[in-house]
Amino acid sequence: MARRKRVLIVDDSMAVVDALTGAFEEAGYDVGYAVDGEEVFRKMAALEPDAVLLDVYMPKINGADVCRLVKAHPHWKRTWLAIISARISEGEVEMYRRIGADEILRKPIDPAVAVAAVVKGIGAAAP
Repeated sequence: MARRKRVLIVDDSMAVVDALTGAFEEAGYDVGYAVDGEEVFRKMAALEPDAVLLDVYMPKINGADVCRLVKAHPHWKRTWLAIISARISEGEVEMYRRIGADEILRKPIDPAVAVAAVVKGIGAAAP
């Protein structure tokens, strides 16, 4: 039996984490979360996610630096990654694309939209 798809949600807002967690679990994904940029790497190693939803403005290490580090890591560079933010300019969108973001999702984020983006990016979860 194939393993279930895994997603890591990285956001310092537990309201966002909770809303996204529920939607992804309902869609059949295993879900992990991190609340700051330093915690991401421990969670990535433990969960080995297929996708990461990454907030831009976080404590300790910001989303841009996390994105660069994830995409530079030999084991994680192919991990599908979406930036999520309420405040992001068109110039920042281009910068995130250049450093490896696969998708940009704007807050307030509809959990169904986030699930659809991941499904499109990595494929549907195993039943």
